[in-house]
Amino acid sequence: MDWKKLTIEDKETIDNFTKGKFSTCDYNFTNLFLWSQGEDLHYKIEKDVLIIQGTFVKDEYCFMPIPKDENAIGAMKEVIKELLQKNKKIVLVPEEWKEKLEDTFILEERRDSYDYVYSIESLAYLKGRKYAKKKNRVHNFMKSYNYTYEAVTPENVEEVIDFQTNWCHDKECEIIPVLRNENMGILNLLHNFNTLGIKGGILRVDGKIVAYTLGEAISDEYVVIHIEKGLNGYTGSYQMINMAFLEKEFTDHKYVNREDDFGDEGLREAKESYHPLELLKKYEITGIK
Repeated sequence: MDWKKLTIEDKETIDNFTKGKFSTCDYNFTNLFLWSQGEDLHYKIEKDVLIIQGTFVKDEYCFMPIPKDENAIGAMKEVIKELLQKNKKIVLVPEEWKEKLEDTFILEERRDSYDYVYSIESLAYLKGRKYAKKKNRVHNFMKSYNYTYEAVTPENVEEVIDFQTNWCHDKECEIIPVLRNENMGILNLLHNFNTLGIKGGILRVDGKIVAYTLGEAISDEYVVIHIEKGLNGYTGSYQMINMAFLEKEFTDHKYVNREDDFGDEGLREAKESYHPLELLKKYEITGIK
């Protein structure tokens, strides 16, 4: 099979390899589709192994090759060897796969890629003294603004698209590669909202959108938050949309994965301030033993 550009039409094909198999965010189809345009994701299938590659600012990389089932792990290892021999960078290997690969390959931790996992009950209700500052921000938001929460639907998704476009313009996304790529992906998600089967939440003040979020269940226990955007002029909007979305949409699940921090110190501080239950480690395969 030749390399094929990853598009919305490939959802079923990719899901056959990845759906329900990972707690990390990277291999979920929505996440792959989010970055497919900005990072030029292509894929192919060889010997029942899915291979995905992309490019970020001229830096080419491969996701960990994914076997369709346990019977294809041997083929997976052969594919990895071939990629390494071609000097390909292989990243985003989850902890559970490190244990299956470390007998054959050299793996190195990549802290900037760790996912942050939280208790949904804790974040949906902000229980306990450690969340006092967050809860105060939510209470101040509720007292200060005439707000409403609603789910993203086909009827209001165009408003979210307009909000995201304006948010990106204000943040000067076009001159920041990761924000530019993310924005292309977000607009793709919103234009394909129904096909992807994801959920979204909108926070309004006096009828105007001030924050929104997109997420989905990736297993019976885990939810992943793909996107969360808000206006800085409305203090507490991020805390409010985070809390309301989980409370309204996902209290039947246990854990929420709020993805990685890209190595951004401000984002890392913000994610750590919500007291994660655990960090899901990820690795890069750097050589053959």
